[in-house]
Amino acid sequence: MKKVLLIDSGSGGVNVLVECVRVAPFFDYLLFCDNANLPYGDKTSKQLFEITRNNLKKIYKYFKFEIVVFACNTLTAICVEQCRKEFSDIVFIGTEPAIKPALAKYKEDEILLLATEGTIKNCKLLKKHPNIREKAMPTLASQIDHNLDELETLKVFVRNELSERKEKAIVLGCTHYVALKNQIQEVLPHCEIFSGENGVARRLRAFSDESCINYQIQLVTSKIDDFRAKLLYYFNKKSEE
Repeated sequence: MKKVLLIDSGSGGVNVLVECVRVAPFFDYLLFCDNANLPYGDKTSKQLFEITRNNLKKIYKYFKFEIVVFACNTLTAICVEQCRKEFSDIVFIGTEPAIKPALAKYKEDEILLLATEGTIKNCKLLKKHPNIREKAMPTLASQIDHNLDELETLKVFVRNELSERKEKAIVLGCTHYVALKNQIQEVLPHCEIFSGENGVARRLRAFSDESCINYQIQLVTSKIDDFRAKLLYYFNKKSEE
């Protein structure tokens, strides 16, 4: 059974992991939530690559992964190409905003991308479609992680930030934001919401041996604090959906 490492700064990795297990239940999974460095969205490219390189080397000592899933749009935009060059024997799968599925149904100026500043600045796909609207949400990932056990409290924040938007489609360009999909839909009922975790899971499945369904899951955080308990609560809740 191949070993798959998923990396994110926090709970966004749970959203990707749960979808990967649903679509590709053929791997030994380890989700590494790097809460000691949360959020990734405000790091410079140099900082984020150094953090990622160190994490990969440390984790490999006890979990000999063959595939790495960057369960973070910012991490993918900034680090995936460099990591593929430096760790050439490892398969890297990135997470990108679901812009292509949105463009299949809507015009560029009908689409709003919600993302971190790091993703908006470095996303190559976004640069190819300059008329897509964008909105940076620099604090939202941290707010979600702090409120994993009471996400409804963020509905007021979502309403204040988005209630006046007139676009027809929302692309969630941060894996954390998937936790608020229902709240965003309530505030913007006229919008179709797109997110990228299913695309990641389908790409991962291509590397699987589907002869038998057998998977294992480990969740690891880089810092021991009250976030770990909230993360487990959220993982269990997502797994039951």
